[in-house]
Amino acid sequence: MTYDVIVVGGGPAGATAVRVLGEAGISTLLLDKSSFPRDKPCGGGISARVMGRFPYLDSALANIPVNWVSKVYFEAPSGIAVDYASDERLYLMIRRSEFDNLLFSMACKRVDCVTPALVRKVNFQNDGVTVEADVAGERREYRGRMVLGSDGANSVVARASGLRSGAVKSEYAIDMMEETPYAELGLAERDRMYVYYGYQGQYGYGYVFPKTSHVNLGIGCKLDQYLAGMRGEQYVHHRAFVDGLITKRLLTGASSRANFRAFPLPISGPLPRTYAERTLLCGDAGGFVNAFTAEGIYYAMVSGEHAARTAVGAIRANDPSSKRLSAYEQAWKNEIGRDLSKSVSIQRLLLADLSRVDRIVEAAARNPTLAGLLARYATGALPYEQFKRSVIMRALPLYVREKTRDLFAVHRQR
Repeated sequence: MTYDVIVVGGGPAGATAVRVLGEAGISTLLLDKSSFPRDKPCGGGISARVMGRFPYLDSALANIPVNWVSKVYFEAPSGIAVDYASDERLYLMIRRSEFDNLLFSMACKRVDCVTPALVRKVNFQNDGVTVEADVAGERREYRGRMVLGSDGANSVVARASGLRSGAVKSEYAIDMMEETPYAELGLAERDRMYVYYGYQGQYGYGYVFPKTSHVNLGIGCKLDQYLAGMRGEQYVHHRAFVDGLITKRLLTGASSRANFRAFPLPISGPLPRTYAERTLLCGDAGGFVNAFTAEGIYYAMVSGEHAARTAVGAIRANDPSSKRLSAYEQAWKNEIGRDLSKSVSIQRLLLADLSRVDRIVEAAARNPTLAGLLARYATGALPYEQFKRSVIMRALPLYVREKTRDLFAVHRQR
């Protein structure tokens, strides 16, 4: 049998794409290396925008435990902090094992699903695509007219199609986290998320995300930074972060080594091209992660839906060529391109001078309006363009001071 579309990876991007493909009547096969429900290392926070963008989640989420957060605590490298409480829900906290299984279950109603299926190779021919996967201890081949890669940061599809090549250490972050029941690692306030900017004097982040029955927390930094200055066992760095929060009495109990995970995270924006002959990439496979907030679930789902709609058009037109599939890139750029590109710019700006983070957080601590804008942007509730307009209109004096300070710094260097 030859499928119209083979989707590799059943996380939020792949499951969202499969749902659209199945509803459109497109012959689809979904392959994932794990059986569901499965564990997925991740912070597990989603922008509140996801509810308006995907209305069907409103009823679907009633089937799993969710925790909405309306309070945000930000701490700068210097220790300056701002604690903001919103009248609106800002961030949705879920466990990935539960959320991904929910999306996967909804997606597989109208398509074929094979799990666990570890994809080893993707071969492209003039008339289609062959995907080789290990299933039940044997190598199997599946044929399709095109392939949709949603198989994560280490995407086999991205490599096979030539859309990702070369070293990745400068393009990725490493996130080191654990998700532990409150009975073992307690957190008193469970409607507030904590974000700590800067780690060991370098650009990085720490976070504490309260779930319904678990606390998810960890640290992250650029992979090249980690390799250059933080070599050693990953859990040692994570444990130091957790122990520091226990000393501050934010947490009670102890870290659990058994619940610790480390994973790569693309933080350099979408790949230069996210389409090729008979190929589309979405989610982490295509680099759809906000480089400033490190949030990827919302962008994975958005890119997955656009990829599927492009694939539907290509299959119905009997034209899965690169030229036809280029419409995908324009579609996701129209919706989330500006957000993602600016997130990279902001990340690099802060990386160049951590004192900027101190000044931003200090200003937010003095100005409730600015604190609200920062909280809503940092949680993804506010898109970049709205954030920019609001900052210029409501916090113009701070903006002018920052620009003036930068100009004086340039003159001093000359």
